[in-house]
Amino acid sequence: MEPLIGPTPNNWTHRRLNDLCLIRGGPSGSDLNAGDHDAAGLAVINTVDISDGRVTDTPKTRINPEAVWRLRRYRLVVGDVLLARLSGRINHVIIGEREAGMLMGGSTIRIQVKETSRTVLLPYYLHCYLMHPAVLEFLGEQVKEGIQPSLTQSSLRSLPIALPPMDVQQEIAVMAQAFREKIEAHEKVAGLARQLYKQVVPQMVANEMMLRA
Repeated sequence: MEPLIGPTPNNWTHRRLNDLCLIRGGPSGSDLNAGDHDAAGLAVINTVDISDGRVTDTPKTRINPEAVWRLRRYRLVVGDVLLARLSGRINHVIIGEREAGMLMGGSTIRIQVKETSRTVLLPYYLHCYLMHPAVLEFLGEQVKEGIQPSLTQSSLRSLPIALPPMDVQQEIAVMAQAFREKIEAHEKVAGLARQLYKQVVPQMVANEMMLRA
């Protein structure tokens, strides 16, 4: 199999995504009824909720416990890779503790490493692999154009996966996680600074006006 990402070391192996993972789409529109929606319910992750490799803090769709039970086969677990299906831009997220238990939406595709494949493929390495420019280009070519660009399950099955030894996968995963934690820490500080800025600056103006009155 020709490596998608270019020449690889001799001790790397190569497989198709379908050989290593379960690929599944989310619930169809008919699976969710108008009465299922509940602002205080469990979050359902759709394409619009995936941005820059993470799930937004406020997913737009939430459903009641009865609907959650009915759609329980779509419940996400740590290590699932969730792709935005209805988008012209390839975007995905790896499910962590924060998102575990939420449901995948109809506009997403779940990639789940098979139990029998976990000796050769780490979920977090797969997440990193899907970020490679050559992989993004391959997936972009699979997007069906139309009124709503879409990525299909069948188009993912043939995706070539380059598999380094497990210790190399682990090193890549650890480093990537460390970078993500740094980014999230900086984003949190920046968010607090923005909030403080919005509160303090108007107060400064008000105080200045009072002093000059």
